[in-house]
Amino acid sequence: MPIVATLWSLTLLGAISISIAFTGNIAYRLAKNSFHVAYDNALADAAVNRAVLALLDPRTDIRRLTNAADQKFDFGGASIHVRIQDELGKIDLNQTDGSTLVKLLQSAGIDPAAAESLVDKVLDWRDASSLKRVNGAKADEYRAAGYDYLPRNGPFQSVDELTLVMGMTRDLYQRMEPALTVYSGRQFVDPQFATLEVLAALPSLADAHAAAAAQSMGSTMAGPMSGIAGNPISVLVGRAFTIDTEISRSTDVARHHSAVRLTGNPADPFWTLIRQRT
Repeated sequence: MPIVATLWSLTLLGAISISIAFTGNIAYRLAKNSFHVAYDNALADAAVNRAVLALLDPRTDIRRLTNAADQKFDFGGASIHVRIQDELGKIDLNQTDGSTLVKLLQSAGIDPAAAESLVDKVLDWRDASSLKRVNGAKADEYRAAGYDYLPRNGPFQSVDELTLVMGMTRDLYQRMEPALTVYSGRQFVDPQFATLEVLAALPSLADAHAAAAAQSMGSTMAGPMSGIAGNPISVLVGRAFTIDTEISRSTDVARHHSAVRLTGNPADPFWTLIRQRT
């Protein structure tokens, strides 16, 4: 009996040891993962700060270089790829008119009738009035369709809120999303900074974009963001920019999306509008 008891005790101790080792391994991996996430967040913050500092740099050549389509630099043991987009180059979902949204939907592959119907629903979502457009949808339509939420009846708070609109599919949203913003606060798009998706949807804007590009040819500030470099910093106050970062290390890649608004206040040069890991 003492031998049996001893064997059982050794077996139990072995099982406990294995359990402790397994738990410790899990804890180590969780701690390591948390460290990498925190480290990537810190690198993304560094990239955003670097981009904003360059936007506010009085030297126009620095502003031009930083605001090219793509910028890469090494920092903190990682390779960081940064893309900056002036939000004036996108269609503001809260400010634009229905005809522009129809053109964008058609450019995304929707036929004119379906585009007009869906735009009525988009406009009804952001419109505070209780009146419904011909093909629109207000609270009663959402209830009848079985939705567990109602339209906001106010401005879109984010571009991805568009996915909640009746009739909007994820696939269609993904085709539209690069052309949209809720941060410019302008009814019209500045052709100088327009995204490719906006230019495809609005041919007249594409002509203006081409004219602006031709005018900048031969200039030391030529490039897709030359208008930023060519203007005084005061013009940038209140402007919003999205900053996308891709952080590459030997083992993985992390992507972050941020939107900032320049304030003109040296003590608090920008406000973060959104910050997320994608």
